[in-house]
Amino acid sequence: MEHLQQENQTVGGLATIMGLAPATVRRHLDILQRDHLVNFIEVRKKTGRPEYSFRLTEEGQESLPKSYDLMLKLMVDEMGDLSQEDMNGMDGQQVLRMVFQRMSAKAAERFSGDMALLNIDERVAGLLGALSNNHFEPVAQNVDGMFQIKLQNCPFRSVAMTNNAVCDFDANMISTGMGVSMTQISCISEGQPCCVYQSVEPMTVDLGV
Repeated sequence: MEHLQQENQTVGGLATIMGLAPATVRRHLDILQRDHLVNFIEVRKKTGRPEYSFRLTEEGQESLPKSYDLMLKLMVDEMGDLSQEDMNGMDGQQVLRMVFQRMSAKAAERFSGDMALLNIDERVAGLLGALSNNHFEPVAQNVDGMFQIKLQNCPFRSVAMTNNAVCDFDANMISTGMGVSMTQISCISEGQPCCVYQSVEPMTVDLGV
């Protein structure tokens, strides 16, 4: 199912990626369709037999690893520490964003340790490890002189789809963990297949660390 997470795939495409016979892939897709985890659309072709492109449904997306229990625990802990002064003059959405920002800062501190002793490549390696442990399935890449982190899975997907304040957690944890400013250039709540964060300033990272 992970192969359908980021983009639609045909039977032939999946067979090539997975090294399986098309008939085997079709049988697996039939099962996923039966369980409402996958649906398909017809791909228009000028000639030949019609072809179909398969994609995950929202039920399919939710069947992938999630960490709602982690988010709930972090939120309860952080909200319990809020004082009246912290919330002075804020509306509910502002309080929510502040809570997610504080949650992400503490999460980043736990894995980054003493950042002054780490170079950028080491900080990125630690960040990727922490994101992987929390089911974000991160991919780091250098693109046109800019550094990017793509999150192939959102462990808080159903919440993020209705309130993008959740994205503040990802954005702030990534920026804090790296020690450099990162900006979001792609977001699942806006219809993109995954969330992508890019360095504000030109930079490259040694991805072999």
